Amino acid sequence: MNQKWIAFLRIVVGIFFIGEGLGKLGWYSSSEFLKLDLDRFAQNAPAVSAWYQRHVAYPGIEAWARLIPTGEMLIGIALVIGVLTLPVLIAAFLLVLNFNLTNGVLFSWRFFSNPYALLLLSCILMLINGKAGSVFALDTKMRRSRKL
Repeated sequence: MNQKWIAFLRIVVGIFFIGEGLGKLGWYSSSEFLKLDLDRFAQNAPAVSAWYQRHVAYPGIEAWARLIPTGEMLIGIALVIGVLTLPVLIAAFLLVLNFNLTNGVLFSWRFFSNPYALLLLSCILMLINGKAGSVFALDTKMRRSRKL
């Protein structure tokens, strides 16, 4: 795929993550928003997700309520400007998997019927494979300056 299209996709995915993070700004003032989501997810959660919710998500809810929107916005900004692209894409991939594990669909057929998750994970994998930080990115400038 043309590197300019890869750069365009990287920026679009970055804007998506910024939007997701901005949509959760209320989580900074109260973890109740995240708790309501977790309560809803817990209603039909398979065993693996229920364990994860009980032992990871709920105990750390105060921290998660701040880390998730911060992470989404930082991932988005980094992708838009193209800095540390590969590690950021890996973090984005893990963040999407974490969300799908928490909401109980990762190990079910519902995961495959959810075009949102599959499309986002596919885009992230395409960006990783397409060397997304090589065009219109600060990564390129940083690599060039190290060679000088």
